[in-house]
Amino acid sequence: MRMGKRYIVGGPDGWTKPPPGRMDMYAKWAAGIRFFVDDSIEFVYTNDSVIKVDKFGYYHCNVTAAPSGDGSALFLLNKPGFAYFSCADVKHCKMGQRLMINVEAAPSPAPAPAPVPPPASSIAITPATGAPSSSPGPAPEEAGSTSGASPPSSLAPGLLLAFSATAVAMMSSILREW
Repeated sequence: MRMGKRYIVGGPDGWTKPPPGRMDMYAKWAAGIRFFVDDSIEFVYTNDSVIKVDKFGYYHCNVTAAPSGDGSALFLLNKPGFAYFSCADVKHCKMGQRLMINVEAAPSPAPAPAPVPPPASSIAITPATGAPSSSPGPAPEEAGSTSGASPPSSLAPGLLLAFSATAVAMMSSILREW
């Protein structure tokens, strides 16, 4: 399970009114981050404020005033989709002190690794009787093959023998139960 990450909005500078000509300051900050459900964002500010708004409030700086102060506000990103935040001071919002982020669904966990097969057996099956023999022999496909195709590696015959021995053991077990 993925643990959510915590981000400080604006990085080391925190949540401040953008300087002139930097209205895109928070958009640039957020562009380098992929936000997921269960992440959180923290606004750290001095003599300022932040509120969560809807899309209209974000684009039109239509916010309800909140008292300014020093401190921080932490928001949990608990659902996928866009999330909008703004300074409660309308003048600051219009100068670019607002943030829109796209929250993605939590990524799926990585698949479990494939099980490791047991070591290859040295028991070989002879095509005529199907009984195990103590000395390895050619695999049935190799004995009468005329296709000219060669196995991809020197391990292929050993793996085939191991799978053949396993198949015979399974068949013997099934037949004993009948």
